[in-house]
Amino acid sequence: MGKLYVPSQTLTPLDRVREALDRAESGLSRVRGAGPQALDLLHLCDQIANELRELDRTQADVRAERVRFEMVQERLRRSQQGILREVDAGLRRAREQVQPDPSHWWWYLDAAVVSQRRRTLLRAGAVAGAAIGLLAVAVLVYQRLLAPPPEVGQAFRHLEAGRDLVEAGSLPAALENFAAAADLTPGDPEPWLWKGVVYDRLGDTTEAEHAFQAAQSLFDTILDFYLSRGWAYLESGQTAKAELDAQRAIAEDPNSGWAYYLQAATDVGRGEYEQALEDLNQAAELGKAAADSRLEALARTQQTQLMRMVPLPDPTQ
Repeated sequence: MGKLYVPSQTLTPLDRVREALDRAESGLSRVRGAGPQALDLLHLCDQIANELRELDRTQADVRAERVRFEMVQERLRRSQQGILREVDAGLRRAREQVQPDPSHWWWYLDAAVVSQRRRTLLRAGAVAGAAIGLLAVAVLVYQRLLAPPPEVGQAFRHLEAGRDLVEAGSLPAALENFAAAADLTPGDPEPWLWKGVVYDRLGDTTEAEHAFQAAQSLFDTILDFYLSRGWAYLESGQTAKAELDAQRAIAEDPNSGWAYYLQAATDVGRGEYEQALEDLNQAAELGKAAADSRLEALARTQQTQLMRMVPLPDPTQ
């Protein structure tokens, strides 16, 4: 009989949470190309949520770990299209096996996105009254059968391919993918935003304005439009234009913490780290005032990370 392996150091429950958080944070940085292994992120979120719940019962201080978990979930939301592209139908099969707690929203990324598409369609008035009823029935069927419409999956793939092509500098090919996504999900503003960004980079201001007008009509508010376009500009490397949208968002709503969060991201893009710290502090304070714990946690954590990049003042000068 072989010897029983005993680890030299037994992990405590808090150690296990921190280790799972480390793995989740690392995995979120490598979603692209992960394939079915991207599902590991959802299992890690289950582990973290369950162990934090157990630690709460022992009255352990897990405030720092909860902030990290909030950030993991925020990154998961922002990466949901990429994750769906990687796992494809594997999400539904895994969900059927796991039978997750309904509060573990990460197992329903596809449902969340379909619901978002439905909301944008209704907001835009893109369908007539009878069609709205049919769409509501379709969403109900989706929620029960957990099978996303094929056009939604196709639109995801076109959007992600387009963003990859923008990053690679292949703008005409990127534009084709965004146009295909817009055709598949005409009520979703994101393909229109990206069409506008690409046309802008190509110097076609007329088509860019047309695309931006179409995108704006699909948002609830002009503030949402400025914020979303600002992030798209930033992702595409157009920091100056992202900054203009951040300033427009602040002018539209001076109490929007997310507008200052975007402003801080553009500060970082220009290397203005001290200004970024000020804007992150403003974002955190506004998030706190609005009871937006997610924004407050993100801004405070970014502040901490950024402080390591800001040189300390020389006391001799």
